[in-house]
Amino acid sequence: MLVAGAGIGTGILTIPYAINKIGIWGTLLALALAYAVSAVMYLIIADLTLNSKKSNDLIGILNEHLFLGKKKKVLSGIFFVLLVLLLLENLVVYILCAASIMQELFSINTLISKVFFYIIASFVILFGVKGISIGEKFSVTLIGCVVLTLIIFSFFNIKGGFSFGFGKPDIVFALYGLFMFAFSAIFSIIQVCNNIEDKALTRRAVLGGLSINAFITILFAAAVIIGSEKVTEIAIIGLTESIGITFVKIICSVLVLLAMFSSFWSSGLAFADVIREQFKFSKSFSWFIATVPTIIIALIIPLSVLDFVQIGAGALSIILVIVVLPAYYNAVKSTDKSLLLGKVAKSKFLLSAIAIAIILMAVSSLVPIS
Repeated sequence: MLVAGAGIGTGILTIPYAINKIGIWGTLLALALAYAVSAVMYLIIADLTLNSKKSNDLIGILNEHLFLGKKKKVLSGIFFVLLVLLLLENLVVYILCAASIMQELFSINTLISKVFFYIIASFVILFGVKGISIGEKFSVTLIGCVVLTLIIFSFFNIKGGFSFGFGKPDIVFALYGLFMFAFSAIFSIIQVCNNIEDKALTRRAVLGGLSINAFITILFAAAVIIGSEKVTEIAIIGLTESIGITFVKIICSVLVLLAMFSSFWSSGLAFADVIREQFKFSKSFSWFIATVPTIIIALIIPLSVLDFVQIGAGALSIILVIVVLPAYYNAVKSTDKSLLLGKVAKSKFLLSAIAIAIILMAVSSLVPIS
């Protein structure tokens, strides 16, 4: 549930907009590629974490396997800055998306919406991974129930439909990047590996979480496209306007807020862990440093949610290709332990293919969807 909850966020709300612009075959291609690449990448991250002595946060792992020699402090410092920027960007997306929905559906002032969501979401992070785990179990289960309810309403309110074509290749390419971003669960995988009681179940946890994420995302996209007269950039807005039932507006609001909470918790905890490990601050002060800047940025930055999602997809790919893959290879190349990817775990061909796929994800973030 940690893995599933980390990914069910802005992706579930923005993907229907891109899918609606192409056909089923283009969507299936983008989905299959993103799922396969994500599955391999996250098993790589799990193996990297399990084969590290300092596995509490990503920087500690990289300091052990990648940032070595005289330039260790410089490289570690540069990566710390990049990681902070990425985590800030992710957290800001969740605030913006939640506030956007609250404003559209309930006519709540934008500033008040952002602050309200921030206060509740950031408070839960103070309880650490145990508290967040309970929250994720509850939120992901409820999200699944809401999506199933929406698909039922949509089938009784058919106003749109899927095209059986392939669509424009550039939009298919962009959709691949959005799926990759929607499946993103780097930090929750590290949390899982550090807290799961039976390490033998790690593969099942990672792939199970990814599969739950993919299933809910596609089911929701189907509900939106079938039930909306016009698929909007934030998908729930168009769906609620088309169905026009108060109950649907309420459960859609619940869906959005739970999705944003789930993703905010995962990234926020990862951010706080990085701050605490690097500066040895207290738990509460690390929480303060990790979360307060997000609400400040959310209040002053004018970019749209979709802009932030695509930027996040590109930034995420930089981290994966430049640091995680080389660190993983250094960590496992000499080990005799059984690895989650089996015999191909050390294949340079596989790692090269994954690197290319992730670089393409970065490039896809430059393709306009609107």
